[in-house]
Amino acid sequence: MKTVGIVGGGPGGGACALALARGGARVFLFEREPEREKPCGGGLTARAFKALPELAELDLPWAEARDFHVVGPTGRRACIALDPPIRIVSRRVLDSALRREVERAGAQLVYEHVGEIARGANGGWEINGRAVDALVGAGGMNDPVARLHGAALAHDERATAVGRFVRGAFPPNIVVRFFPHAHGYAWWFPRPDHASLGIELAGGHFDKELAWRLLGQFAAEDLPGVEIDNGDDYGWSGPAVTNWDARVFGGPDWLLVGDAAGLCDVTTGEGISYALASGRLAAESILRDDVAGYPARLRESLVRDLAKSARLHRKFYRDWVLRAVVLLNSRSRTARRITADVSHGFESYLTLKRRFYLNAPRMIGEFVVGT
Repeated sequence: MKTVGIVGGGPGGGACALALARGGARVFLFEREPEREKPCGGGLTARAFKALPELAELDLPWAEARDFHVVGPTGRRACIALDPPIRIVSRRVLDSALRREVERAGAQLVYEHVGEIARGANGGWEINGRAVDALVGAGGMNDPVARLHGAALAHDERATAVGRFVRGAFPPNIVVRFFPHAHGYAWWFPRPDHASLGIELAGGHFDKELAWRLLGQFAAEDLPGVEIDNGDDYGWSGPAVTNWDARVFGGPDWLLVGDAAGLCDVTTGEGISYALASGRLAAESILRDDVAGYPARLRESLVRDLAKSARLHRKFYRDWVLRAVVLLNSRSRTARRITADVSHGFESYLTLKRRFYLNAPRMIGEFVVGT
């Protein structure tokens, strides 16, 4: 029986712990802040359910978003139908439900801060005094396993966000707004009893005063009737990796998953599905007794697509490109379908250009007619 210590009880750590416990491993899952609400949209895409089918069995209270509104730098709007819907859930609720399943599977939950990780006297690791054979870093941006091995994300590999959890019940429509000369976007994700309002800008472009001013403009122009002063503020940094060749994901007896590994789409900011998928992949590698093979399998299954997104996002955030994308989506049904498929993960960045070119004649026709 293998003994595994997992630092971080979010989607990546929870998915890894669940698969390991069901596979017969002895698991310690460390989580220091089990009741903290996480500052993200909380959207569960089709790719997230594919990565962890057990999500459908958790009986989560979620809001089903069937409309995705995209507002460009000039204020032009496109409404994209989502089929299936994106399910929006509180991260606190999602993480807690996943940890309950982990505990039912036989893992041991340890609600304490990880203060000490050291090599064991007879091999393996000692984590807060507990002996384990392998370590999984799933503790987000400041994961101690990543720091221990010199694999923490650098400042220029992070994006910064501010926002507010706005209390109340709202129509389940996702709204995203782009601004001129701002390398990032603002979002509105309604959850069952509150909404996540936020704006993320790349590290070198972040200005806190500007960010809050743009959020106020977003609310005034694109969220009619919403009183955004009713809520709690948050600040956060997330992965924004553009050089994937230099990333390190693990060693002979340690692995990184989710945000700790930098696994987030730099173009859309979506990270939950990548955390779930990497957590499952890490568990499979441990159960196969092939931890050393995890980085290569991760690169093939997830990182190739993220690296393609990193190459595309430099062009995507040019003002004229954003204006053209929103204009095309506002007039072409086919363009909206492609955008919805990218949002859900049905369409890979690796095949996106080919699909775009194959459908270009139809999109041009729809643009002229104005469907």
